[in-house]
Amino acid sequence: MNCERYLVQAQSNENAARSTESAYPDWTVTMCFYAALHWVEYYASQKGDDIQSQFPEKSPHDSRRGYVRKLAKKLDNRGLEKLYNDLEGASRKARYLEGIKYQSAIDHFKNHESEVNASFEKLQQIKDILQNKLK
Repeated sequence: MNCERYLVQAQSNENAARSTESAYPDWTVTMCFYAALHWVEYYASQKGDDIQSQFPEKSPHDSRRGYVRKLAKKLDNRGLEKLYNDLEGASRKARYLEGIKYQSAIDHFKNHESEVNASFEKLQQIKDILQNKLK
């Protein structure tokens, strides 16, 4: 099993998010979500968990959400699920303009810098939770 590929991708996504933060805050938020997604994949891979086989009838995103839900219960850390869902929601807002009226995603996130900062904070919290459980 090549777990490291997920870690490399998570780090790449986070680095890209940091490099585009001021110019493309909408993509920054999206990349923070994808970094978190790959952290979950890395954790599952390290633990020998096959996410998709646990939820074979679901899409990959739905399977991952289900895995995060189960993992949050197992780790007795319901905050993990909320953090992940919040990042996914922010990403959907950036990609599909969900909940944004009368402006583009880039304008929305430029005017709501706190949401961009929160994405980095939530990503860091997810990383901390998962890294601590891998030790």
